[in-house]
Amino acid sequence: MAPDQLLPRKTRLEMSYAFSRTFNSRNLEFYWYPLWCQTLCDLVADVPYLIVAPQFPVWIVDHNDQLEGADDGGDPEEVEELEKTTRGEQASAGDMQALDNDAEEEDHELEVGDLSFASTAPEKDTKGVLVDFTVVHLTAVPQPQQEEESRYGGWRITAVNACLLVEVKRFASRSLEGNDLDEDIKLRIEEARNDVIAQAGYLFLQDETKDSVMVIAAAGPYWSGATIHRDDVKRTMDQLSNNDPNYRPPSEQLFDLIPKWNTILRLDGASSTVASEARLRTICKKMKEIGDQKTIAK
Repeated sequence: MAPDQLLPRKTRLEMSYAFSRTFNSRNLEFYWYPLWCQTLCDLVADVPYLIVAPQFPVWIVDHNDQLEGADDGGDPEEVEELEKTTRGEQASAGDMQALDNDAEEEDHELEVGDLSFASTAPEKDTKGVLVDFTVVHLTAVPQPQQEEESRYGGWRITAVNACLLVEVKRFASRSLEGNDLDEDIKLRIEEARNDVIAQAGYLFLQDETKDSVMVIAAAGPYWSGATIHRDDVKRTMDQLSNNDPNYRPPSEQLFDLIPKWNTILRLDGASSTVASEARLRTICKKMKEIGDQKTIAK
C-alpha cells in the first residue's frame, strides 16, 4: 500500500498541523485557516454556484465606485486600479511580514498568541473589513466566445450574494486543562462572535436589500453558528456609519439584539462529530435556498 493511502483525510492532517507545537509553536490563528478552508470547500464541493472566498472584503462603498463600464475589457482605468490594488496588497504584505518578524523576538505563547498574519478587525478610520472566509453564491450569464477576449471563460459574473461569514480565532492556550480550557475556548469564540457581528453590520450597510446572513465564530476547531438579522445590529451599523460624512443618525436610541448562537461544537470531537457535521449540512442546505433568492447586483 502506498504511503499516502495510509494518511487520514485532509481535515485531520490540517488539525494536527495547527495543534503541532513544532510547526505552530506560538499558537497563531493562521495555522487554523487550512482546516477551515478545507472544511468549507468540502461542504460546498457539490454545489457549483457556491464558492469559498478567503479574505472576503465587506466594504461601505460609494455608489460612484462600484460600477464598471459595459465595455470594461481592456479599460485603462481598470488596469490602473488593478495596479494600485496590487501595490497596496504588496505594501500590506510587507507590513504584516514586519509584524511577524517583530513577534519572533517573543518566546512565550501567551504573549504572542494573539498575533495574526492579517488583521480582520475594523480600524478606526476604515470603511470595511476582510472576513476570514465567506461562502458566496455567484450568478453568471454565458458570454459569446471571442478570439481576442476570453478572460471570462465563457461566463460573466453578474451578481454575488454573501451567504455565510466565518471568523476564525486562534485556539486556547495549550497549557490549560479542564474548566480553565473550556473558559478560554468560550472567550476566544466570544471574540470571534463580536468580530463577525461587526462584519455583518458592514455587509448590511453595503447591501440595503439584505435582511440576514449566516455566520460562524470559531476558535481553532471549536465553533458556534447563528443567523444575524439586520434588526439585530442596528446600533452596530449606526456606529460603523459615523465615519461617513453623509450619514445622518436617527433621533431615537438604537440597540443591538443578541443573536441566537447555537451550542459550541468541535469539528472532530469524539462526542460532537455527528452533531457538527449535521449542523454544517443544515447550513449548506440553507445556503442553497438563499441562492434561489434575490442576489446582490454588482
